[in-house]
Amino acid sequence: MNIIVAGAGKIGFTLTQYLAREGHDVTVIDRDPERITLVNTTLDAISISGAVDIELLRLAGADKADLLIAATNSDEANILCCMMGRKLGVGHTIARVRQQDHYEAVMLLREELGLSMTINPEHDAAREISRVLRFPSAAKVEPFAKGQAELVEFKLKEDNPLCGMALKNFHTRFDRGTLICAVRRGEQVVIPGGEFVFQAGDNVNVVGAPKHIHAFFRSMAIFKKSARHVMIVGGGHVGVYLARQLLSMGIRVKLAEQDEEKCRRIKDMLPKAEVICCDASRPDILEEEGLREMDALVTVTGTDEVNIILGAYARRVGVEKAVAKVNEEHLIPLAESFGLEEPVQPRVITAQQVIQYVRSMDNASNTSGVEQLRRILDGKLEMLEFRAGVSSPCVGVALKDLPTRSDVLVAAIIRDGKCLIPGGSDEIWAGDSVLAVTTKRGMTRLEDILRG
Repeated sequence: MNIIVAGAGKIGFTLTQYLAREGHDVTVIDRDPERITLVNTTLDAISISGAVDIELLRLAGADKADLLIAATNSDEANILCCMMGRKLGVGHTIARVRQQDHYEAVMLLREELGLSMTINPEHDAAREISRVLRFPSAAKVEPFAKGQAELVEFKLKEDNPLCGMALKNFHTRFDRGTLICAVRRGEQVVIPGGEFVFQAGDNVNVVGAPKHIHAFFRSMAIFKKSARHVMIVGGGHVGVYLARQLLSMGIRVKLAEQDEEKCRRIKDMLPKAEVICCDASRPDILEEEGLREMDALVTVTGTDEVNIILGAYARRVGVEKAVAKVNEEHLIPLAESFGLEEPVQPRVITAQQVIQYVRSMDNASNTSGVEQLRRILDGKLEMLEFRAGVSSPCVGVALKDLPTRSDVLVAAIIRDGKCLIPGGSDEIWAGDSVLAVTTKRGMTRLEDILRG
C-alpha cells in the first residue's frame, strides 16, 4: 500500500516505523532537515524535505496514494493537508487532532471534512490509563469485540496460586471461561504449552469475557476495586483528558500542575476537580497533598524521568496503583524495574490504532479480515481479532482438525455476544469474531492462521 505521512515528529516517526515494518511503501514529508536525516538513516521509507503544500503532496504521489496521514504539531495544518490530499485523489485520510475544542468539532464534522479517521495520542493515552484504573489488579486491559472480550495482563507475585502450577492443570483450579494465552519471563516471550510452569515475576496475559476475568482475579484473591480517588501530576493534554474521563466516572480527582496560567485554565475547564498549583516533582509536596491517601497516582508530565521517579516513589510509600507516561522506548525497562508494570506510551497506542485501520483497508467486505490488532508484551506478540467469512476454509472445521501454524493460538471465539474459550472439538462459524495470538507479523486474514 502507498502511504504518505506528513510530519516526522515523534508520532509521525513511530507511525512510519510501524507501517514500514508491515511492508508498506511510505513517503515522509517534514520541514526539519534533522528529522528527515533521522528517517533516512533509520527507516525504510522515502523522505521529502519541506513544508506540506499542494506541490509537495503531488511530488509525494498523492494522486496514487492509498492513505495520507497528517501528523504535524498543528491541528489546522493537519486538517488542511488531508483536505488537499482528498482533492488530489488520496483514497483515505487520517488527521492528528490534539486540542480538545478542535477534537470535538472535527469528530462532529469528520464526514464533511473528508476524514477517514482522526488520531489523538493524548486522548487515547488518557483512555488507556482510565481503563487501567478501573481494573487496578491488572497492568493492562485491552477490549476486543466491542468489549465482549478482554485481554488482561498482570504480574505474578510469589504468593499467587499460579506459581509452580503447570498450564495443563490450569482448569482444574480455575473455570473454563478464561485462557492463558501469552507469558513474558525476563526477555523471553512465549505462547505457553501444557507443560509450561508459572513462576513469580512472570507477566501473564489472560483472555475471556469481562465477567470471567473478574471471577478469575477474585479466585486468585488479587481482585481490587477500581480506584476512587486519583492524583494526577501534569496538566498537559493527557492530564486534562484523563481528569475529565475520571470525573465522568464518578472518581475524585486531584490534579497538580506547576504552571499558574495552566492551573487557571484547568480550573475553568474542570470545576469538579481539585486543582493545585505546585511543583509536584517534589515528593515532600506530594506528601503534603495527601499522596498516601490516594488509590492511584498518574504521572503525565513532559519529562519521562520525572514520571518514572514519582511513580516509583508512590509505589514505595504504599500507593496501590501508579501509572507513568513514558515516551522514550529505552526508558521502558527502567520504569518496569521500579515496579511500574505497564508504562503508557501514547505514540505506540496511536500507531497500533493506525495499523489496525490500515489492515482493515486491505480486507474486502466479504473476506475474513482483521477487525482489530493489539501488540502485547513489548510488541513481541500480536493479538488479532478476525471476522470469519462464509467462504473461509477455517469455517465449519473442528479446531483440532485445522492445520494451524505452530506460532498461532486461537484464544477465543465471540458468537452471538458471548465469549467462548474454545476446545479442540469447537468450530469457527461464519460471522464469528476470532481472537488469535501469534508471534508472526503481517497477518491480515483469518486464513493466515493456517500452515501454508
